Amino acid sequence: MKMSCPASVNDLLYHYTSESGLQGIIESDRIWATHIRFLNDYTEFRQAFRDKYVEAFVDAFREGMRKDIDHLAASVIGGVLAKRNHSVILETIEGSAARNETFVCSFTSSLQDGFDPGDRLSQWRGYSHSSQGFSLGFEKDALQKQVAIDERGAKASVLECIYEDTGAEFSFFREMGHNASLRFNDLWLSGEAVPDSFPTNIPAASDEYMKASFYFLKALSKATAEFFTNAARIKHSGFREEREWRIVRHASHDALKRSGLTKFRKGQSGETPYIEIPLGLAKPESSPLRRIVVGPGSHKDDIKCWVELLLERHGVRVRRGHSPDIENGVEVSTSAIPYRSA
Repeated sequence: MKMSCPASVNDLLYHYTSESGLQGIIESDRIWATHIRFLNDYTEFRQAFRDKYVEAFVDAFREGMRKDIDHLAASVIGGVLAKRNHSVILETIEGSAARNETFVCSFTSSLQDGFDPGDRLSQWRGYSHSSQGFSLGFEKDALQKQVAIDERGAKASVLECIYEDTGAEFSFFREMGHNASLRFNDLWLSGEAVPDSFPTNIPAASDEYMKASFYFLKALSKATAEFFTNAARIKHSGFREEREWRIVRHASHDALKRSGLTKFRKGQSGETPYIEIPLGLAKPESSPLRRIVVGPGSHKDDIKCWVELLLERHGVRVRRGHSPDIENGVEVSTSAIPYRSA
């Protein structure tokens, strides 16, 4: 029988986890974001490193480039953007991965079918690790405010995943190419000097050639942060059912090394790097957590009571019976699915 749920419950983003995962999140007031190369979809992040996306980037760059630049410079850029050089552009972007790190934390959203997105059998099976499972429902806007970072060397945001066969992913790379062309245009107008150390394979290259080559690579290097953020949103179409959203945290390798934020845990692929993201759960005016669902299993009511006590012990407000006198509290409910996870 189809079990419907209130619109407010349907609008939350849900993070499925095990009992130890729930306890760790509540006690530490943090949620883990895993390095994107260590996720359960082995094609993660590699989906974006494809010729078709480079072509979308190049086409948009070409369209946005100034028409009045020097003829020789235009010829240089035309050669750089030629299809025969797409592999070089791709290698340049991929090469910057050694200097940048991307971490993600996954959530599932409503499938718009009337079912409770916080109580989905496929998610219990996939993420409770054959133990008692829980899902944590977060308000999207409040979560965004809590995790957002936009500074030199680090960016973080809550973003919706795009599945490969929709065609929407091409807009990311077209926008990135357009932005890179605008940066190239600005550099050309500025007349910024080319460093003496800038390498070229052309003997006695002209000033126009050197400027065009240097400006293009500089514009491309600034596009890589956008690239990695967008790459973290692209998933194989086989995962469409999850309707995934993600916290995407992108930072330079050097910034992470200086901060000491990267930690390691045992995972399916061995030692797995991750970072911790503060949630501010004990601040009811800003906490993004709105609901916790106790997954299928025995003694759900007892476990529900334990969760409520755990929350209160760590200063998190609990809303019992939709009490109107408790604003921004966390509602704890139990799964309606008759399924044993163990």
